[in-house]
This record gives sequence, C-alpha cells and structure tokens, in this order.
Amino acid sequence: MSVWVSKPAIKVLGGIAILFGIVTLISGGSALFVLHEIAEPAAKIVPFVLYFNFAAGFAYIVTGAGLILLRPWSPAFAAAIALVTSVVFAGLGAWILAGNAYEVRTVVAMSLRAAFWWSVSAVSIVGSRSRAAPQTERNGLSSGRSSHNDQPDIRQANDNQTADE
Repeated sequence: MSVWVSKPAIKVLGGIAILFGIVTLISGGSALFVLHEIAEPAAKIVPFVLYFNFAAGFAYIVTGAGLILLRPWSPAFAAAIALVTSVVFAGLGAWILAGNAYEVRTVVAMSLRAAFWWSVSAVSIVGSRSRAAPQTERNGLSSGRSSHNDQPDIRQANDNQTADE
C-alpha cells in the first residue's frame, strides 16, 4: 500500500469530511432560514447553490463516516459528491454568465468544495484498490486459478459447462 494512501490518511479525510458536513449544515441552514424570513431575498443569493450545499452536508457526513469505517461504498459516494458538486458549479457558471447576481465567496466556496471532494474521491479510490489487491492475492483469485494443486477455480469450471452435461 502506498504511504500517501494509508488507512489513517483516509480516516483523517473522513473526519474532515464530517466536519465539513457539519459546518455546511450549520451555515447552509442559517442562510436558508434567513432567506425564508425576509420578504425580499438578498439579490446576490444563488438559491439552487444554497439548497444544494445544505442537502450535500448530509451526504458529506454519511460519506465521511463511511471513509472512517473503510466501507467499500464510500469511494463511490465521494466520487458522486465530486461529480454532482461540479455539475452545480457549472450551473453557477451559467447563472453568472446569464448576468445574474452572485457573490465571489460563492464561487470560492464551490471551488473549494469541488477540489476537496475530487481529492477525497481520488485518494479513497486509490486506497480502496490498494487494500483490495493484497486480499485478492491472498485468496488465490488474482490469476483465476485456485491456490490448491493448481486446479482451475471451481466457479470458472462450472461457468464453462453446457446445459447438456
């Protein structure tokens, strides 16, 4: 396993993701309450980004917990968050190009979110592959052969039989 993709590194990223999710829920939630309390919303608020970020906070916490527990689904969740964040970021770009009001901090925040989640997904995917490779070799599955007497794997032999046999 690579030194830079160790289990502790992935667990630390998971902890950061959980903290990121908590902060996102607090800041997004307070912004949503302010948005709905005022009769005329502030002109520079980008509603779909605000709603997305609030909802994403829950996904950050779940994915962070999965990373800490080294769950096999967590790299895919991190990649999905990165992808959806990038799509929303592209939507923000379209919003800005259409001449709508926005705040520079929204662009900075979305940049940081996208960079963080692409990094987490890359590190967790590489880490999960490096953890899976030694387990596969220990189980004798890397060459498609059984580790006993160099016989073909029973599952492979059964797949090659026809219905007439």
